[in-house]
Amino acid sequence: MKKMTLSAIVLGLAAAGAFAQAPAAAPAAAPAEQAAAPADSVKAAEEAKKAEEAKAAEEAKKAEEAKAAEEAKKAEEAKAAEEAKKAEDAKPAENTNPGEVANAAGNAFAMLKASMNEETSAAQMEVKFSGSAEFDIYSGDVLNDDDFNHSYWTTFDFNIDVKFNDKWSAHVGLEADGPIDNPGVGYNGAFVQYKPADFFAVKFGDLTFTEGAFKAYYGYDDPQYNAAGMKEHDIRGLQIDLAGLELGFGFGRGANDRCAWGDPAEDEGCKVYNAHVAYEFDYAGQHLRPFFDYKSYQQEQHNELHAGIDAGINIGGFSFRAVYGFHADYLLDDEDIVDGQDWTSTAHAILAEPSFDVAMFQIKTTFFYAFISDTDAPASDAWSTEIPEYFFVYAEPALKVGGFMKFGIPVEFHTNTLDDDRDDTKTIDVGGRLYLTPVENLDITAFGMVDIPIGDNDDDTALRFGVETVFNF
Repeated sequence: MKKMTLSAIVLGLAAAGAFAQAPAAAPAAAPAEQAAAPADSVKAAEEAKKAEEAKAAEEAKKAEEAKAAEEAKKAEEAKAAEEAKKAEDAKPAENTNPGEVANAAGNAFAMLKASMNEETSAAQMEVKFSGSAEFDIYSGDVLNDDDFNHSYWTTFDFNIDVKFNDKWSAHVGLEADGPIDNPGVGYNGAFVQYKPADFFAVKFGDLTFTEGAFKAYYGYDDPQYNAAGMKEHDIRGLQIDLAGLELGFGFGRGANDRCAWGDPAEDEGCKVYNAHVAYEFDYAGQHLRPFFDYKSYQQEQHNELHAGIDAGINIGGFSFRAVYGFHADYLLDDEDIVDGQDWTSTAHAILAEPSFDVAMFQIKTTFFYAFISDTDAPASDAWSTEIPEYFFVYAEPALKVGGFMKFGIPVEFHTNTLDDDRDDTKTIDVGGRLYLTPVENLDITAFGMVDIPIGDNDDDTALRFGVETVFNF
């Protein structure tokens, strides 16, 4: 009995010990499981992060490849466009050679033919304004005039240019010009231009032609009044420019029309027509321009012919320009106008303009001589003012004395007449001219001149002053 009790006690103690140890083991296992769980989580997060980074890198790589492909495509397209442009530019360039007029004419005809099949296109309007204004004041002869006299000259040009598209454009101008302080502003012409290529253009409307203008001598530099070749001829008609060739035809307009100056046969109406041909050759600083102009009044033997050549060369600071002009009126008159009188009048004009410009020094010169035939026609009918005098020489050395200042000393010899038998009109003019250009497109010129009579000229020595101001916009 005691033995069983002891056994039971031993078994009870063993069971109690086992029961006591079981709860103690479970808590020991929990921290291990808790430690293992965060480790797995960190690993999974790192793997997810790496996967995300790999995905982002893959997408960035694809984007970079797409961008490179797009840039390569654009570069290829730009290259193709550039090559196409070069090929397109090369086409007219072949025809701008003055020796290729015949080929250019063929291409121009093809362009005109193609344009006939084009529908009316929308206008892409571009309007530009430009022009110039000049206001001058001159004194009289301060040595001999009883009073301090003065005179004016005023010129205003206002131009409007309209671009409809790459081929079509138009121009209209207003002008005021005269020896007063407030000349009236009037219409100065308008034209429309079709220009499908650099070597080919067609203009129709109010056009102006002039040849062989005086460019060096300041006194005769307006081709509206004077020219060694031909002063301005205004027409309303058609002009074609083709690879250096200029063709014009139309009816006289303004001072180029008989109705403008009250022709005695006014009841016959305005019927002057004018044809003009010129060819421009420019190469490496050299130019050559032959010209021909015929004007008919459509009345007995009254017509005009101008022909000649304008040539020049530029080498460094040296330039030389020469003009030969043939002027004729009442061609082939055989006493048809007035019995016993021959109204045919001709002149051969020669102009030379050498100049030199280097560093601070400049010199401009002009030599002009006209061989004028005798005529029975009235002087006002035969010559007006196109040829200002039969002979003059001009030279003006100048020194640039500041950033925008230049001082010149003009020395001039003038005959002041178209009659080479006269010796009582000759003068030598000497003076000083100050040129100011404080800003681009603004020119101010102040001068003083002494006119000294020579030969049989018994006029008094004269002293005169003036200021000329011109600006462009």
